[in-house]
Parts: sequence; structure tokens; C-alpha cells
Amino acid sequence: MKKKDIIYIIFGVVILGLLAWPKLKPNQNVQAPNASKKNIPTKVNTLLVEQMASERKIETTGNIMADEEVVLYPETQGRIVKINFAEGAQVKKGELLLKINDSDLQAQLKKATATKKLKEDTEKRNKTLLEKGAISNELYDIASTELSSINADIDLLKEQIRKTEIRAPFNGVIGLRNISEGSYVTPTTRIAALQNINQIKVEFSVPEKYANTIQKGSIVLFTTEGKKQLQAKIYAIEPKIDDVTRNVIMRAICANPKQEILPGSFAKVSIVASTNTNAYLIPTQAIVPILKGQKVYVAQGDSVIERKVKTGVRKDDVIEVTEGLKAGDEVVVEGVMYLRNGAKIRR
Repeated sequence: MKKKDIIYIIFGVVILGLLAWPKLKPNQNVQAPNASKKNIPTKVNTLLVEQMASERKIETTGNIMADEEVVLYPETQGRIVKINFAEGAQVKKGELLLKINDSDLQAQLKKATATKKLKEDTEKRNKTLLEKGAISNELYDIASTELSSINADIDLLKEQIRKTEIRAPFNGVIGLRNISEGSYVTPTTRIAALQNINQIKVEFSVPEKYANTIQKGSIVLFTTEGKKQLQAKIYAIEPKIDDVTRNVIMRAICANPKQEILPGSFAKVSIVASTNTNAYLIPTQAIVPILKGQKVYVAQGDSVIERKVKTGVRKDDVIEVTEGLKAGDEVVVEGVMYLRNGAKIRR
């Protein structure tokens, strides 16, 4: 490269340096980016904390059951001669529902009854003769044993005749029948189902951690498809935790006078497990997660301070604060993300 060219290059670099110097020199009149905003108060909304009761609810599902339910089967075999109920009808306890042919048993009963009369006369006569010493004790014992035997035969026949009848074991609604008159039935033949639904039972289960917080007599709320919310009272709790689900099964009972709720329905169940009367409920957006817990910002005059808190039950849009707040505290609920400890605020 020629000496003349080198001089031109050096001269060009010097000229560029002189042009850039004013831009590189610090401007004493320019403020730091956030200097003008450092002390501008942040616009926030606050909430005055009040002490109130907070309920701890358990949400679960359950099944509706009849108060009493039984499937009717005959106790003996034979031909049906009478069906004495209408499908879907109300029946009363002890009402005759079905009769199986018992003509052969009735004939045997008549014969046994006639024999009993003869045995009674013989026993009385032998007893009189025994008292007079006309017969031995052995002959009287034979007559007495024969009378006892015929009485046992009569009792057996009456029990067999009773088994040819099916009577309602309780008041209720009888379902659809599976037989007709003239059908031949056996003890495995299903006749119909009988249910008492003037009261219904709600069966549900809760996790074992709540087992000691729910007692007999506690009130539960439940709803079924298309029905309004109803109340039921817990009357029985299974005294064992299920080995597989780790749940405890419970049953509650509810009046059903109009018989609108049918057994087998699916139910959504809500139970109040406990109530904290010293709780504070604040909007969930007021809680700020930190490395070792949670905090809120509490307004004090025109600034805020950080306050660590402990929380409990979270509900739809509020959360229970169990520690860290007291009645009268003014908690920031909007504008939280722009705050730091000691920051200035305006409401």
C-alpha cells in the first residue's frame, strides 16, 4: 500500500472519531429511565378485612336407595292359582300378594285333624284308666306320644300351607311382575320387587381423612337430576375404612312423601365437615406466591407492607386466611403485581 493511501485512511478515521464524540459524551440533562417514575404511586383497590365463619365442605357423589327393598321369591314350588296385586300399586304389610295351589296339603291337614281328635280321646281315656290303675304307664305313654306326633304333623302341614302364600313384608310399592296365573314356580322364580320409598337413603363415601370430622346426625345436602337441593341426616357410618378406596361409606335418610326421588338415582352430595369461626375470606388474586409460602400487601397510609399469611380452604373466587391477618387490615386486591414492600399507592 502506498504511503499516500495510508495517510488518507488515518485522516478518515480521525474525522469519524470527531463526528462521533458528541454522541459518546454523557448528557448531564438526561434522567435515568425510571428516575421520573420511581416515586409515582401505584393505583390499587383494597378490601377491609372482616372476621367471618368459613365452612369446610366435602363434595362427593352418592346413590339413592329405597328405605326398604326386597325381591319376592316363593318358598315352595307349585302352580299359581291367584295373583292379588296390581303392578306399581301400593300394598300394606301382611297383604296377600300371591297364592300357590295347596289343595293336596289342605287334604292332608283335614286327615291329620281328624286323627288328632281320635288321639286326644285315646289319651284322655288312658289317663283315666292309669289313675284307676287299670293300665300300665307304658300304655299311657304310647297314647301321649301318638298325640304329640299328630300335633307335630299338623304344625308341619300348616307351615307348608303358609309357604304357598306370599304376603307383603312391609308397606310399599310393588314393581312389575314376572309371572302370570297358572305359571309353575319354584323357589328360584322371581315374582316382583317391593320397595318402601316414603323415605329414601343416600349412600356415599368420603376420604378417610374426614372420617373423624363427620358424625351420625350430621346434615348433608344432595341433588339428583332435575330435582331441587334436599337435606338428609346421616344415620349410619360403616365402622371400617375400605382397603382399596381408603374411603368410609356413610348413609343418610330423607323423607320422600311424594315419592318423587326414585331409588337408583345418581346424587351429588355436599357435607359441611367443619366450620372455622375465626377465618378471613379475601379474593384469591390478593394472594402472592413466594418461595416459602404466600403473602399479601397490607395498606398503611399511602404505602404498603408485605405480610406472610397461611391459607385454608379455597372456594370459587375467595380463599380462607387462617394466619397473618386481623380484623381491620386493608388488603390490596387489585394492582398487586406492580407492588413491592414499601411501595407508594393511591386508591
